[in-house]
Amino acid sequence: MVAFARRLVRRVPAADRLGRLACTLTFVGHLVDVPPSSRMRDGMDLLLFLAGAPAGPAVILAALLQALGERAQLEYTREMVFVRVELEACDLARLPPHAALVLRRARRGRLLLPLDPRHARVALGFLPSPVRQALEARAV
Repeated sequence: MVAFARRLVRRVPAADRLGRLACTLTFVGHLVDVPPSSRMRDGMDLLLFLAGAPAGPAVILAALLQALGERAQLEYTREMVFVRVELEACDLARLPPHAALVLRRARRGRLLLPLDPRHARVALGFLPSPVRQALEARAV
């Protein structure tokens, strides 16, 4: 998994952290958009099967990001499972304008970028409105 994750982002400069996140998110999104086969083709198919359909894409994305050294965790809501990645203040200027961060009080100043890997063309930092509202209500 570690070797594969490194090959996946080898053409993205190491200093381009958000580029590496976007590359990995895009890969997983395209991976899960491929119609399932009747047989297991590789380890990713096995991991999707073991994790189950709702959590599988997020499990794969979190595993790949952790293999790259990112602080990625799974977040379970009633609506979906997604990945959150802790950002540094220097990353904020490079975020796309639609990206919305999840703020956590546990560690003051902790900024988390949500990643939804369930489909190929999901924007970096975008979550469906019901999920965002549930997270905001939980933070109060």
